[in-house]
Amino acid sequence: MIGKVLKIHNWGVFRGRHSFDLEHVPQSGEGDRHLTVFSGHNGAGKSTLFQAIALALHGSLALGDRVSRQAYNDFLLSRLHRRSADGTPLVSNQGGVELGFLYMQSGQPFEILVKRYWRRTSRNVLETLTVLQDGEPSDVDPADYQIWLNDLVPPGLASLSFFDAERLDALANPEQHNGLLGKTLHRLLGLDLVERLQADLDYYTRRGGGGGRVSRLREEVLQRQAVVDDLIAQLDQLQSEAEALLAQQSDLEAELASQERRLAAAGGNYAARRPMLQERLGDVEGEIEDIADQLRKLSAGLLPFALAPELCQSLSQRLVQEVDVRRRRAANQSWQERVDHLEAAIRGDELWHSLETSPLARQTLSQRLVRMLHEQAPSDGTGEQLSLHHLAESEEEQLQSWITQALQALPQQVQTLGQRMRALRSERQRVEEDLNRAPDDEVLAPIHAEIMRLQDALTGLQRQQKDLDKRIGALQFRRDERARELQHAAERLAAAQGGEQQLALAEQSKLVLRTYQDALTRQRLGMLEERLVAAFNTICRKEHLLKDACINPTVVTSGLHSISQEVVLPKGETRGESTLVLLDGAPAGEKELAYDA
Repeated sequence: MIGKVLKIHNWGVFRGRHSFDLEHVPQSGEGDRHLTVFSGHNGAGKSTLFQAIALALHGSLALGDRVSRQAYNDFLLSRLHRRSADGTPLVSNQGGVELGFLYMQSGQPFEILVKRYWRRTSRNVLETLTVLQDGEPSDVDPADYQIWLNDLVPPGLASLSFFDAERLDALANPEQHNGLLGKTLHRLLGLDLVERLQADLDYYTRRGGGGGRVSRLREEVLQRQAVVDDLIAQLDQLQSEAEALLAQQSDLEAELASQERRLAAAGGNYAARRPMLQERLGDVEGEIEDIADQLRKLSAGLLPFALAPELCQSLSQRLVQEVDVRRRRAANQSWQERVDHLEAAIRGDELWHSLETSPLARQTLSQRLVRMLHEQAPSDGTGEQLSLHHLAESEEEQLQSWITQALQALPQQVQTLGQRMRALRSERQRVEEDLNRAPDDEVLAPIHAEIMRLQDALTGLQRQQKDLDKRIGALQFRRDERARELQHAAERLAAAQGGEQQLALAEQSKLVLRTYQDALTRQRLGMLEERLVAAFNTICRKEHLLKDACINPTVVTSGLHSISQEVVLPKGETRGESTLVLLDGAPAGEKELAYDA
């Protein structure tokens, strides 16, 4: 990995956008210089640059393996550039970092550009990661960008690759140097994941260890079961009492029904209905009297005319004929007056004025016109009957109205009243018969007293039943609550019993994990030994100077303390193939590079 460019935007002490060219610049006559140095006073932002590089590559992993999302969010909020406006500090709404570098894979170089930007929203930060390969979007799914970057540049190398002068002092310190190298070696070999899993299993076994919890839960289940059983027994007792009350209530209801049948057989129903029947009888007689009054009023009025409909119809026709005769006579009289006026005009001189007619022609025409007027005159009605009723027009209309009422409305009204009268008389007869069936109160008094006693007793039983139902409902509620608590306790007991099995499996898993850790350590150390031999011979420019290297597993499992790098060759012998042995925990005099000729 060779850095090419670093860009920072509103991050740490850097406000706005800043770009740093990391490529080496060839110097004429001095060859290429492959070293880029950041220098500056304290607080100038040197550590911020290395921190930005680590964040660009690894995101939250740059802060550690087990950093929570909230902790990472708070860290980003604290690192976004804080600018001042009128003396008031204000966190920037967005910021980011871009890192471009050259990477060699299978001998093929390609340029990688990583863009990681953050945008502040209220108390949270939204992160956007973009990866370009040779200026084009990578073939990797955007959701897998971080995994792909971790494969390119493992997060375990960050502590050895991206650090400032302060971290360099820590690496140079013997007390811290070996610890940092040991952690890095663990990560490179993949042993840190195994150790984390081992620590998780230890925490799980410590947290769920001990059989006392199962015993306590079992005792709790037994106690809760006893409470539920006691509530069930109480509930059974109350339900038995309720059934007994229901039986007594059924007996009382049967006896009450028997007394009511006895009362009905003795006419008690009619006696009980006596006030109502008497009231109804009074109403019926009152209504009958009202209808009789209406009939009397009708009889005093037009009703008798309804008994002679032929005479009424004849009178109506006679009135119509007389009205017609009077109208014709009035018309004839009016016609005659007009004819007389015309005849006088014809016989006069004014009509013939300025007309050249002879007296004879004038006389002839006058006679003909007068004769024609008399021929057109209407009948005078002298041949019809004489008028018998000399009535005014309003009187004639009133008489015709009375005739219509007598012939049409009154018969229907009288028929309706008659039907109602017959119905009321029938009802009066039935009510009187029911009243005659009602016995005396002395006969019904003992039966009524017994019915009242039975009803009072039945009311008392119903009240007891209601109270008992309330007690049963409350007890059922308590039983259901305790049953749910018992079920939860049983579930916790089952989970705890299953947890015991899981704890046993966890202990077995710890043994298996230790075996796996040993095997993985030997496998990875074998690979490291081969790489170490090849790298050592390459540095020494001797292909077969070192034949083999042996790394004591305690170097990895206990941590790197000190490794001798002295090669010891026997006197007088030529340098040949050697075996490099790295020991840990031995005295300084015993640490050596053994020579195997």
